[in-house]
Amino acid sequence: MRYPLANWSSALSRRKFLGMFPAALALPAALPESFNAVRRVEGGGDVIDVRDFGAVGDGTQDDSIAIRNAVAELKSGDVLLFPSGQYRFTQRHPAGGAAISIVGISDVSIDFDTGAELLMDNLDDNGAGTSHGIVLRGPLERVSLHNVAVRWASQPALRSMGDGIRVVGYASDTSAVPDGWTGPGRPVSWVTLSDCRVESSPQAGVIMMGVSDITVDGLHVENTMADGLHFNACRRGTVERYSATNTGDDGLALVTYYSPEAQFDSASETFSFPALTEWSNTDFDVTDVQVSGGAANGVRLAGVNRSTVAAVAVDGVSNGAGVMVDSASPDSGAGWHYVASRGVQLDGITVEDSHTGLHVLARPNGSTGDAFSRFDLEVAGVAVNNCLYWSILVESIATPPVTGISLIDCTVIDTEIGPGTGAVGLQRTQDVSLGTVSITTAKSAVAFSADNSAQFTIDQLNVTVTGPPLGSEAGGPFAVFQGSSGTVVAADLVWEQAPSSWLPVLIFSDSCVGGTPTNPEVSVGTVTTTPPKGEPVFVACR
Repeated sequence: MRYPLANWSSALSRRKFLGMFPAALALPAALPESFNAVRRVEGGGDVIDVRDFGAVGDGTQDDSIAIRNAVAELKSGDVLLFPSGQYRFTQRHPAGGAAISIVGISDVSIDFDTGAELLMDNLDDNGAGTSHGIVLRGPLERVSLHNVAVRWASQPALRSMGDGIRVVGYASDTSAVPDGWTGPGRPVSWVTLSDCRVESSPQAGVIMMGVSDITVDGLHVENTMADGLHFNACRRGTVERYSATNTGDDGLALVTYYSPEAQFDSASETFSFPALTEWSNTDFDVTDVQVSGGAANGVRLAGVNRSTVAAVAVDGVSNGAGVMVDSASPDSGAGWHYVASRGVQLDGITVEDSHTGLHVLARPNGSTGDAFSRFDLEVAGVAVNNCLYWSILVESIATPPVTGISLIDCTVIDTEIGPGTGAVGLQRTQDVSLGTVSITTAKSAVAFSADNSAQFTIDQLNVTVTGPPLGSEAGGPFAVFQGSSGTVVAADLVWEQAPSSWLPVLIFSDSCVGGTPTNPEVSVGTVTTTPPKGEPVFVACR
């Protein structure tokens, strides 16, 4: 429905029109903004104001029909405008699966004024979601969402349908259509989210699948039942100033799934590939991420290609890792499968008061080749404070071992080392490179552990214990190496309250003759201990 003001002026000039009325009744020099059903956008489009279609925005009246009628008027070049107010949407199972569904229309914008909010109030009688907030489906390009706020009126009892914002495109540049795909073989590209917010969604906050050239700048997601911000099979993305609080799953997830052939799961709308591709969340630049609370990982990377994640702060993750980088083969028993990420850099990672700090996990489970075990991951500057489980753990749960990991400048402070764990650990690894590893803890437990790990290198291992001896662990050791080979160039080990029985470094060797070690596989260079220890390295037969 459009009412262009041009229809008036074509029949009657404004001066003649005003002359028909007494001076006291003359129209003002400019018509009130609310009177303009359609305003022009620079470039030729229209401003489609939902209030001009009957929306009230008082948080009480049902604005469902008005919103859908306004959306139906959108054409290329238009702006869908929500003035300040709460726009309640109650319609269950709406056409297109969302309160705002845009399919195949390029060059459009959804703009919310300050204080505007889409209030989703369409849960079913069991507390399950019946639609998403906003859905964009291809083919389309150059779509922007500015200051958009989507909130569900009540926290749902069920994890169910209902993303705040869902964008679905086509993850391919070729004519080969992934098995299961039924839509047009054309992409969604140049999607921008700026200063947006999603709260209490039954599923994810924002999820993008098969989308290219993405900009997310200033997104906050809170109290979702699934991930906060999720990317699957996307490419060329920039994420800045993203924060998530108390998400039901990962705070931020870049995940592309594995299948022997390229597939599209129409039920979950996810893509799977047999190997890393140009659409494996490739060429992402993520910076300034803050995740607080949450039921899974703060940040998760799986099946990621050529991407950088920097300036990440995670705290209070109750189950999972602050940052998880993992793989899973079809025989691993994991519900989803993904190959090892490559060309990935992490820089400036801080994790506090969480279950685990940084966890690199390979689950190849005897798979042939190295698709699930060979990563290409460089971590520069990771600091972990007060984590209950491992602060930093690199492991493969089966053969072959995980490889391709470089950790530079790792700092662990005030860790609560639990029984059977340590602060920093390598388990079933190959050729892992560590620069400076600094660990400060009150407990005299194992700070660094390498188990069945071949050819690791540590440039500098610093361990400081601030507390007194405790129980059976009174004498250490600080570092334990078993079934492993590698080099520790230098170590500085400090324990001011150490007992005389202190054992700084323990190496279990497989090279033994008559119960006597002959050639330990781990080489330890310069070791400095405080207080001084005459023999800081002890070698025993395994």
